[in-house]
Amino acid sequence: MRLRFLFAANRLALALVLFYLIPRVHGVPLAPEPKTATEMAAAADPYDAIVAQIAAEKIAAWNFSQRPFNQEMSSKFLDQYLDSLDYFHMFFLQSDIEEFAKYRTNLNVLTLMDRDLTPCWEIFSRFMERVHQRTDLTSNLLETAKFSFTNQERFVFNRHTLPYPKDLEQAKEFWRKEVRYEYLDQLLNSPDVQFTGKVSFDAKGNTIVSLKRDKLHPASLDLLPTMFMTKDGHPVGSVEVADNQSNATLRLELPMQDTYKKITNHLYSAQGEEIGDVTFRREKIEPSTDATNLSLNHNNDTPPIAPTGELGTNLVAIIHLDEKNLAEIHKTLTNRCAQTLSHYRDLQVGGRAFELYVTSLAHAYDPHSDFMSHITAENFGIQMKLSLFGIGALLGQDNGHFCQIMELKEGPAKKSGKVHQYDRIVAVAQSNAEPVEVEGMVLDQIVEMIRGPKGSEVTLTIMPPDGTERKEVTLVRDEIKLEEQAVKARLYEDPGDNGAVSRLGVVNIPSFYANTDPNAADGGDAKSMTTDVERLIKRLKKEKVGGIILDLRHNGGGFLEEAIKLTGLFVPAGPVVQTKDPTGETVVDNCHNSDVLYDGPLVVLTSRLSASASEILAGALQDYNRAVIVGDHSTFGKGTVQTMQRLQPWLKQKLRENKMTYDPNYDPGDLKITIKKFYRAGGMSTQLKGVLSDIELPSRLNADTNDVGESALPNALPWDEVTTANPENLNRVRPYLSELRARSGQRVATSKDFDYVREDIAEFLKMQADKSLSLNLGERKAEQKTQMARAEAIKKERMSRKKSDEKVFELTLQNVDMPQLQPPVVKTNAVAAPSSFDDDPDPDADAAAAEALADPTLEEAKHILADYIALVNKESAISKTP
Repeated sequence: MRLRFLFAANRLALALVLFYLIPRVHGVPLAPEPKTATEMAAAADPYDAIVAQIAAEKIAAWNFSQRPFNQEMSSKFLDQYLDSLDYFHMFFLQSDIEEFAKYRTNLNVLTLMDRDLTPCWEIFSRFMERVHQRTDLTSNLLETAKFSFTNQERFVFNRHTLPYPKDLEQAKEFWRKEVRYEYLDQLLNSPDVQFTGKVSFDAKGNTIVSLKRDKLHPASLDLLPTMFMTKDGHPVGSVEVADNQSNATLRLELPMQDTYKKITNHLYSAQGEEIGDVTFRREKIEPSTDATNLSLNHNNDTPPIAPTGELGTNLVAIIHLDEKNLAEIHKTLTNRCAQTLSHYRDLQVGGRAFELYVTSLAHAYDPHSDFMSHITAENFGIQMKLSLFGIGALLGQDNGHFCQIMELKEGPAKKSGKVHQYDRIVAVAQSNAEPVEVEGMVLDQIVEMIRGPKGSEVTLTIMPPDGTERKEVTLVRDEIKLEEQAVKARLYEDPGDNGAVSRLGVVNIPSFYANTDPNAADGGDAKSMTTDVERLIKRLKKEKVGGIILDLRHNGGGFLEEAIKLTGLFVPAGPVVQTKDPTGETVVDNCHNSDVLYDGPLVVLTSRLSASASEILAGALQDYNRAVIVGDHSTFGKGTVQTMQRLQPWLKQKLRENKMTYDPNYDPGDLKITIKKFYRAGGMSTQLKGVLSDIELPSRLNADTNDVGESALPNALPWDEVTTANPENLNRVRPYLSELRARSGQRVATSKDFDYVREDIAEFLKMQADKSLSLNLGERKAEQKTQMARAEAIKKERMSRKKSDEKVFELTLQNVDMPQLQPPVVKTNAVAAPSSFDDDPDPDADAAAAEALADPTLEEAKHILADYIALVNKESAISKTP
């Protein structure tokens, strides 16, 4: 039996260094006619039908539910496949669904007995037919329609529970509204037209702005009016655009002193309507002794003058117009349409449609069983061990055709100095093999070619973006570590009211990862989340923290063994979790640590997104009465255990039984099957119900139970319980819990930040009840204005608070062993005093500072921990109210 895993549904991130990015396509290409079901079947892998048969046999035999693949499961299988393709009921017609009903009760026979994949290809072919119809309508609307948003139309954005369109005309009406919704969304959220240019002054002191067209985000210079006016109708500026549209000159009759200062100059049309504004800022230039470099005189408001007598400056002007770049909106939506079509067409190659089909069968049994193709299983393994062997490049596709390097990570490609961002990869060659052209190839296939064993060679044929020349670069594959996804910690240092410094530690655990490869130790690094946490906690203890918070709010699970080992850092040897197999046999898994690493005050911070292994840890620490569980009402509620099983040995055996040829290099992929349910040491299952918080805090996720959590997933297994394993009651929390709840309740009731959360909850519930969005521009603008005003008011209120004296130190696996703590993270919430133009602060600094204050849940968890420490130590001073 291979190692056990626990995962939350729909939270499987690929965690690659060679990532899959949706292609960026300029313009919708002429779409070819979709393939027929017969053509798809002919192009499919000849082993697919046998792989589907094996998968169906093993899922039915091994899945915890022990349900036979009968007519009932056949019906669920069909529904899951339809949902995997068209979850929001926007493509298939009711007539399609009626036609597919012939498969509702016989998919079991077709899969197990007949090895017939006709339903897979027939349904997918029809889906692609609808995709092309939608793409044709969308591209036609974008080319020909004049969009106005003055009527009272509404768009239903989630149609999952609504009927499929009754016919093609109704589907087209849905698609038309979807295009209008996306166009309106772009109108509301795309940036206004803006031009930036260098400033100089003419002999009369008037402002001259030299504008050039931005190559990356081109806004036509024709969008500039020929004349700018003041509010009272006085001409204040004029624009001259070059004949070739490449540049323009803006002349502004503004007083030099006003221009120099950081003020907003409002601009109006001849009709007296405000059309925009112009502001000025200084370009940052490096100090230099070169006489031709310019500097501003900080002692007066006189603009600097170049030594040559030319009135040049290092000022730039920002001209903002109150309108949208409609051409850019059209381009964005056209690209999005092409990207969507490209994504769906990619499902036709590489076995992806087949993977969806067999996974739909697995999901008919429970939401956490899956069929994974070879590449998907490899990506899954990368996520679990946070490393892979490759070249260290983030790959995407340019123009939907070329494989392009989007970013370089630490690895062989970056170290070579011969590979650069935005280079195109046009061919890939393995050691001692001929290059394979990859132009137009599906990105997943290119990724698989570039990955390989550590120490092996891969030769890339590289072409720069301008296509000037090709060159070959040979790289030796190495281990690429995904350190940014590993555990990390923060140390919070607060001087306190009485001058006594208090220190708290927060350990963020994003997943329960480990490298279980038996050869991992050969490389000197057998990755383990528990080992990483142990290093961080030892450093926090060295820094004499009074208590620790384990932040599991975004942890969707991982290795069961890691959850057991991590629990053992905080409790004595004893039961952590119980697992029950389909026969009803229950096994108790214990932690076997000889000494507890950390015995002080402990808080576990959870959310509705904390799942699987997170729930084991939180549940065990709660059963031991060892830690205070703080957060959402409950965790995700996934109480099932999965195992990975390779299909290759079973395929080999099946082919031999049928006297068929077997290709030893062919890898059909893996099954991830739910084989057990797990239970807390106290006997309760976390399935569906999750782990309840000891202290519940307001959260929008508490209201989003229809979409988040195990109870929201189809075919979820039921809740039950087993006999307790009698975990030791350490009685660390219960004596203080009532007081901690009371004190937290008082803070939360009067907290401005939690007032904002409560307002968010009310708005979410209102939207959930409405289920549709207005397509009226006036209404949406009014809503947007209200939302922006609220966001600005919240930001100002947060920034106006007294500056915190708290210091924050980052601890990572890279710096945890350094002799000294690294410099503290800058933390401020003071509103910057009105500054002169010379100070020119970072325009994003205030927003970043306000954002740093926007985690009231963590802040309250810190207050709860401080209360807990004081109560344990019988101190009179309890955590301050913010």
